[in-house]
Amino acid sequence: MMIRSATVAVLFACAAAGAAAQSLDGPESIEFHPRSGRYFIGNTGGGILQRAPDGTLSTFTDAPASPYGIELLGGVLYALDSGHLKGYDVDSAEPVLDLAIDGASFLNGITSDGAHTLYLSDFGAKKIHRVDVADLAAPVQSELTPTAQTPNGLVYDRAGNRLLVATWTGNAKILEIPLDGSPTPATLIQTQLGSIDGIALDCAGRIFVAAWSCDNGGCLARFDPPFASDPPTAAAEVIADGLSGPADIDYNRIGGEIAVPQSNADAIGFHATGCEAAAFADDFER
Repeated sequence: MMIRSATVAVLFACAAAGAAAQSLDGPESIEFHPRSGRYFIGNTGGGILQRAPDGTLSTFTDAPASPYGIELLGGVLYALDSGHLKGYDVDSAEPVLDLAIDGASFLNGITSDGAHTLYLSDFGAKKIHRVDVADLAAPVQSELTPTAQTPNGLVYDRAGNRLLVATWTGNAKILEIPLDGSPTPATLIQTQLGSIDGIALDCAGRIFVAAWSCDNGGCLARFDPPFASDPPTAAAEVIADGLSGPADIDYNRIGGEIAVPQSNADAIGFHATGCEAAAFADDFER
């Protein structure tokens, strides 16, 4: 595995900063909101936090008991919580959806197509669920496809109209699932990493993954296009190593950085991608 100097992570331990300040407790997921400049953080110890641009942490909502994946779409922050897909207005934090997912075992990762469809990974049942939220009063759910490997993180690849799926195994695979035909999972990259949790795409279409098992603890690693499974094993460029339980990551297009929650260290790291900061971001997140 090729390793370069690790990017210095900005870690914060969340000291008290007024009555509204909170602490990280098993941070599992993170999502950047371009309009407000906030990061939302799913705390598996309970609730969803918000990090202001000045670094201050406060509670967005304490409603979810143990949120895993979170995703912004259409002014709603969606969260996976104990077999349910829950939604909260991004400005008021008022609940707008509480949907029990049929046959759910352990819902973990979530992404959207930027329109009205959410995709959820079921870690326990090894399958991908699909939920159409065009009408929040009548969401439509279906099963997209089963996977042979255990799915964890998900990201929608708009250019390829496909899902990219991080898998939780030794020598973990990154799967691709086409969305414009038969949704049959195929291996995009056979990695040398173990137990990939989070996955994200940057401005250049490079794949970033957070893996729990690398040469030196957990790591944030990058794969550059073009991707191919021949040769069958692809080496990663490690951006940051020595991480403790790196979980579901997010790419911040405004700042050009990857945010990485470390669930075992109760910390968040921010790592440069080499992308220039953008003045505008996708408006589907609102």
